[in-house]
Amino acid sequence: MSNIHEALEQARREKSCSTVSSQIALEAQVVRGFSLADEMSKLHHQIGLILADGSYKVLQFVGCSHRAGVSTIVREFASAAVNHYGKSVLILDPSCQELERRINFNVTCEFGWFDTDKDELPDKAFFRFGDSNLYFAPISVHASLVAPSKNIDRNLDLWAKLRERFDLILIDSSSGPKRQEAVDSFHNVDGIILVLEAGKTRRESAEGVKKKIQAAGGVILGAVFNKRQYYIPDFIYKKL
Repeated sequence: MSNIHEALEQARREKSCSTVSSQIALEAQVVRGFSLADEMSKLHHQIGLILADGSYKVLQFVGCSHRAGVSTIVREFASAAVNHYGKSVLILDPSCQELERRINFNVTCEFGWFDTDKDELPDKAFFRFGDSNLYFAPISVHASLVAPSKNIDRNLDLWAKLRERFDLILIDSSSGPKRQEAVDSFHNVDGIILVLEAGKTRRESAEGVKKKIQAAGGVILGAVFNKRQYYIPDFIYKKL
């Protein structure tokens, strides 16, 4: 009996270990081959309640530790938005230059966002998955993957075009705030969701990421606790 009590106490401590935000606190256990559709529907619902006017267009998912599972959460969230909510979704990735990240999205875009002076964004700047409404693009203004333009007016115009073109834009910041491209986008998004690896992400790391985001003008909506491990049988946990 004492073992069960200790397990319950451990589970409660894990749930309350983060002081990042109280608005969103979603648990999502990533298991290869299993969908996170239910968890992502809950996340959609929670975000809708927080941003009640429904005007949000751009969300950024930021990892608080290495291999926190940000890309999996982003892909599942995008899939739910496309398949269940009928939205056109663009995934932006500021870390795609890294070799290990190309395993997740092994695609090459022929043009960067600023490779053309046309009024409309070039279709070739985005990679479309089949005939779906899901698109992907690196956060790069040129095909050579150079750093984003420092022209503030041009950047604002670009974000305005992206918001007009897509129903939802998701930024996959798996590397956290280490990349400048991720930091530069903090103030351009409607909300930021932190992704923590339950049981492994240290409180200090999460708080450090939180402070960097707030210093850059970002708005944190909450956190997703990924890869959570339960210390008691699932059928018992669900009855609590």
